[in-house]
Amino acid sequence: MSSQLSRLLSIAVVLAAVQCVAAQKPAEKKENSKPSAAKKEASPDKNVSYLPAPLGLIRGNIRDLESTSYFKIDDVELRTLATGNEALVWTVRVETAITCRHIEAILKQYRDVRFYSTLKKRRLEVMSALMQYSERVRLGSANDLLLRQDDVFELSVTLRSTDVRKLISLDVDRIVFRRWKY
Repeated sequence: MSSQLSRLLSIAVVLAAVQCVAAQKPAEKKENSKPSAAKKEASPDKNVSYLPAPLGLIRGNIRDLESTSYFKIDDVELRTLATGNEALVWTVRVETAITCRHIEAILKQYRDVRFYSTLKKRRLEVMSALMQYSERVRLGSANDLLLRQDDVFELSVTLRSTDVRKLISLDVDRIVFRRWKY
């Protein structure tokens, strides 16, 4: 009888140990998943840029322009241009001296601007526009002018207030700059 009692006690101890281990494993998995999520939040992609409020949730690839090592994006804002058009305007600083003709050649890769909304892992195009660059670049290209280091010029996409409201209401989350095809 004592052998049966000892056998029952050993089975009870083993069952208790298994339950204890089983209860601890999900907690360990949760703890392990939290640091990896925190790492992702702590190290955002440097090539992704966000737009100013109220379009702050829209990401874009305009930072790719910095990979040319000729430019640095200083600022982006929604404002009215001298022409009276409302626009999304990027202020670009020249990092290395470059001719305006070369600037136009580089910017050709970013002229076609498309706004997308992602629904169920599918990207739907909501709106498209043409990126404009400042008269300084356009006139400089015709006259073969050189922009020196720390010179500044602007890139813009015309966005009326109705367009901004449309982008917000359709949950647009991506702006893509790509080569303009004639």
